[in-house]
Amino acid sequence: MQIGRAFHKINYDRPSQKIFLKNAAEEPRNLWNGRNELFRIVEKIVAGNIANFPQIAEWIRERCSNYQEPFIRESVNMIEYCFDLDTHIPERYGWRFSDVECIRRQINSASSPKEINRIFWTDQARNVEAYSMMSFWRGVELVKSATRCLNVKEIISPAVLARSAIELACCYLTNANLLDKTLRELQFPPDTIVLSKEFEKLILKMIWGTRLGDPEPYLKQTNILTIIQRLSKNPNAKDILPLYEYLCEIAHPNVIGNIRFWSHIDYDYQDGSQRWVISRFAETEIRDDILGKVMWGLGWSSAAFRNAFEITATVIQKLLTKINGQHET
Repeated sequence: MQIGRAFHKINYDRPSQKIFLKNAAEEPRNLWNGRNELFRIVEKIVAGNIANFPQIAEWIRERCSNYQEPFIRESVNMIEYCFDLDTHIPERYGWRFSDVECIRRQINSASSPKEINRIFWTDQARNVEAYSMMSFWRGVELVKSATRCLNVKEIISPAVLARSAIELACCYLTNANLLDKTLRELQFPPDTIVLSKEFEKLILKMIWGTRLGDPEPYLKQTNILTIIQRLSKNPNAKDILPLYEYLCEIAHPNVIGNIRFWSHIDYDYQDGSQRWVISRFAETEIRDDILGKVMWGLGWSSAAFRNAFEITATVIQKLLTKINGQHET
C-alpha cells in the first residue's frame, strides 16, 4: 500500500508518557509557515474554546442520582473521568509515517538484526500510537456532542451518538487488549530478526479498515455487531449487547423514537376517540428510560475510551523498552 506523506515528523523516542504529551502538544513549526503572529494567537484561542469539554447540566446530574441502576448513577463521573484525560491530550499530533518503500530502504541499509527489529517495531509503535490518538479523539467528540444535546434536553440525537460511542468503545477496547496480549508475548532472541506480517496487517486494519467497496481481505473491517457480541460474552460486559440493541431501535425509524414524544391524553371525545398531546420535550417515563440508557452507554464508553488509551500507551512504552533492550552476541 502506498500512502502519501501528509504528516509532519517529530522525534518519536521519549522517556515517558508525560514527556510525550508535552512534546506532542507543541505545534510543528512547518505547519505555521506563512501565518502571522496575530493569526497564530487567535487560532490557539479558538482551538482552546473548541477543545473545552461541555459541563454536564445540573438537571442531568440530579436525574441520574435518582436512578436505581448504580452504573447510571455513576455515569456522570465516568464521563468526567474521560474528559479529565482529554484536557492533557494535544490538539495536534505529529504522526511519523513510513510507507512500504521507506521501510524497505531503511531495512536494506540496516547493519544488524537488532537494527532491523528497531526499524520495524518502532514503525509499528508509531502507527499504534496514531491509531490510539485518533480513536480517543473520535470517542471524546461523540461524548461531547451527546452531552451538549442532553444539556438542552434533546434525547434522540444523544441516543444515536451513544450507540456510535459504544461501537467505537468496543472496537477500541478490544484492539487495545489484543495489542497488549500480542506485544506482551513478543521476544527478541539475540541475533534474530523478528518481524510479523500478521501484526502489521492488524494495525493496517485498525487504521485503514473499511466495509465500503471490495477492499483487500486484511482491510475488510470486522462487522461491529460481531465485536460487540464477542465482548458481551465477558460477564463484566454482558449488558452491552441489549443496551446497544435498544439504542439501535432509537437510531432506526422504529416505535421507541416515536413514543418519546407522547406526552399525555387531555381530552376524551364522545365517540370514544381521544386527543393525544405530543410534545417535543415530553417528560415521561419512556423519556427517563431512554435517558438512563443513554447515560449508561455514554458512561461505559467514556471509561472504555480512557482505559483503552492508557492500555495502549503502556503497551507502546513496554514495546519501546523491549526494542531498546535487545542484546546481540
